[in-house]
Amino acid sequence: MRRSTAMMVALMMGAGLVMIGPEAKAQESVPQLFEGLRSAGAGGSHTAVASGTDSLYKNPAGAARGTMYVVDGAFSYTPQGALLTAGISDSRTNPAFSGAVGYTYFLGQGENSEQSGHDARAAIAIPVVPERVSVGVGVRYLRITDEGIPMVEEDDDQILVSGFTIDAGLIVRAAEFLHLGLVAQNLIDRCPDDPACRGTMPTRIGGGFAIGEETGFLGSGQAAIDLTSSPDGPNVDFGVGLEYMAAQMVPIRVGFQRRGFLDRNLVTGGVGWRSEQAGVDFAYQHDLQRSDRFGYIAGGVSVYF
Repeated sequence: MRRSTAMMVALMMGAGLVMIGPEAKAQESVPQLFEGLRSAGAGGSHTAVASGTDSLYKNPAGAARGTMYVVDGAFSYTPQGALLTAGISDSRTNPAFSGAVGYTYFLGQGENSEQSGHDARAAIAIPVVPERVSVGVGVRYLRITDEGIPMVEEDDDQILVSGFTIDAGLIVRAAEFLHLGLVAQNLIDRCPDDPACRGTMPTRIGGGFAIGEETGFLGSGQAAIDLTSSPDGPNVDFGVGLEYMAAQMVPIRVGFQRRGFLDRNLVTGGVGWRSEQAGVDFAYQHDLQRSDRFGYIAGGVSVYF
């Protein structure tokens, strides 16, 4: 009796490993797409203080924070592949509304070497109360192809995920040193029935805060509920970060970020340089779950007008 029970338990455990294994592998291979250099170094926690082109990735309402015209570009290396990103943000031409556009090209490597893709975004924001309250909406088009997907017919598209979705956000400067933000991302679910692309562009509802000033010391945090990645129910993502502006021109950032469905615990850091005309930023994220692998590293240049 004991022997048969032990064999049954072993078979159940083996079956469980067979089922869990492919899903865990799929989660690890989900591309880590660009999320903004400044926020990446601070645990992805800038929901309440996104600005410029970072608003495309963290909160579209941030496009109306401050008055600026910025053009930037970045290169990122991740365990899943390389990313080339460019963006423009304008909140100076017309004070009544602000806008930003950005584009990222993804080229996979390693286990993702058969993947490539395009991530295009745009956002419009309105300063409802200038310097205090802003609202914004964003549109995103993501298309990732995977040559490893079997073709039933010769003209089949080997598409992992493709389609448009939308974001919406709110940022409030509640007090001199207190910023609050709400954001809804990817409100149109592009992976409702395909387990292979889960986690690529999840529907997330979240909020964040920041305490301090961006020319000195700033602490920030954010949390979001991932509603669509897992068929077993929502997952929680969160991040916290600190930023200190040394000598009024050198931002130093540290943080931690948790991605629930993807099982990624990221320790983050960043450094940069700022002047009135230009800026340079670098960010690094290291996954504690896969500490033997080199993590996400990104660098970019911004020009202000």
